[in-house]
This record gives sequence, structure tokens and C-alpha cells, in this order.
Amino acid sequence: MSPADGKEKEGLITGQMRRSVEAQYSKIYLERQQRGKKLKKRSLILGLCGGAVFLLTWFVLTATIMDKTPGPIETVITCAPTVVDAWYYKSIYYSLYRVLLGFLVASAFAIPLGLMMGWNRIFSDFTMPGFEFLRPVPPVAWVPLSIIIFAQLEYSILFITFTGAFFIVTLNARLGAESIDPSLFRAAWCLGASPRQVFREVVLPGALPAIFTGLALGMGISWETVVAAEMIAGQYGLGYLTWESYNLIRYPDVILSMESIGILGYMCSALIRAAANKYLAWRKVY
Repeated sequence: MSPADGKEKEGLITGQMRRSVEAQYSKIYLERQQRGKKLKKRSLILGLCGGAVFLLTWFVLTATIMDKTPGPIETVITCAPTVVDAWYYKSIYYSLYRVLLGFLVASAFAIPLGLMMGWNRIFSDFTMPGFEFLRPVPPVAWVPLSIIIFAQLEYSILFITFTGAFFIVTLNARLGAESIDPSLFRAAWCLGASPRQVFREVVLPGALPAIFTGLALGMGISWETVVAAEMIAGQYGLGYLTWESYNLIRYPDVILSMESIGILGYMCSALIRAAANKYLAWRKVY
């Protein structure tokens, strides 16, 4: 056999192996794609069934033991004028603006602080007493002090939203950094990595799952705190609309405000989960 014939035969074998691998990969990818579609379809069906059960339970309760509470049909009919009112969308805008701004500022401070607390023992010992002293204080308890500190009520509401997300995001970032396998640090140091490289390549990626968990929790607490702050010191927002509707005995509008808060909170948390699925796709391997 000549060298040219040997190379040709080797090329045929290599091409056949490549086609076999590609066919097997396509089969596995197709099966995974079909399985993902089935899971999404099942999740959608279960979600619709859960929503139907919730509405049915609400209707039954309001027709029996909670007869003074507006039912779903009464709420839809009564709140139809409110939904097309500009005041309603202005309230949504103010609440959403306060939540997002307070949450983003809190995350910008909380994530680096939590990572440093979990990575550096000296820094953690220095900052933990003050952090643990302030963390148990409920965000609503800051309302009187925030009104005194800030000249404008808007700033005080933003500060309350900030405190709602700050502590939970910091704590999760700290726990994420502390849960990293110490062997990863030893491996990085043996390879000559600088402290900055260790922080960027080991600490931050290793703590990302816990950080995203903290962000999702912080977003929910931000909505809780902004509603409470708007009830006490606000002039606009869904919290203020809820309290004003209660004072005016417009109970269907109270339920509308609560549902709006739930929908907006769900959408914000869904965006965080979508970002987590994108940047933490490697978790599917495990």
C-alpha cells in the first residue's frame, strides 16, 4: 500500500468517525430539545391549572366565609375604570422606579461588600459587628429616622427600599464566597495568581449562585418595603394607592393594587432568574 493510499484510507476512517459523532450529537441535542419543550409545556399547563384553582378558591371563600371581601368578578367589574385611569399607571411608575433604583444601588454596594467579607477574614471581623447590629432592624423601622435624615420624602422612601435589599444581598454574597472550595484558592496560588486574579477568577464565579439567590430575595423584600414606606410617607405609588383605597372604602381597588404589586414583583424576579439561567448555564451539567 502506497503512502497516498494510506492517507486516503485514514481520511475516510476519520470522516466516517466524524459523521458518526455528529449524528450522535444531533440525536442527543434533538432529544434534549424535545424534552425541554415538553417540560415547558407541562409547566405552562400546571401554571394555568394553579391559577384556575386560585381563582376558584378566591371565589368560594368570598361567597362563603369572607362575604365582605370582593370576589374576582366584582373586582374586575369595579376596577375597570381604575385600570384606564392615568393615576393608576402613575402609581405603577413611581413604585417601579423606587424599587429598581433602590435595589440597584443596594446591589452595587452589597455584592462587593459581601464578597470581601466572605473572602477576607480580617475585613469580615472588622465589619461584622456593625453589620449584624443593623441587620435585624426591620426596614420599616427606618422610616422615622429616614424622614429626619433626608429633607425630601422621596429620598427617604428610596433609602427604605435600599435597606430592604442591602442586607440580604450582602449576606448571600458573603455566604457564597465562604462556601467556595479552599482547594480552588490553593490551586490558583500555586499557579501564581495575584489577589486580584483570585478575586476575579475564583471568588466572583464561585459566589455567583448565592449572589443571584440573594438578588431574587432582595427584589422581593424591596417590593415589601417600598409598599410599606409608601403607605406611611408616600404621596404616589401602589402602596399609597392601597392605603388610600382602604381609607375611601374602595376594597376592589385595594385588591387591584395588591395584584399589581404581585405581578410586578414576579416579573422583576423572573428577569433575575433569566439572568441566572444565562450566566449559570454550567449548573445544568451538575
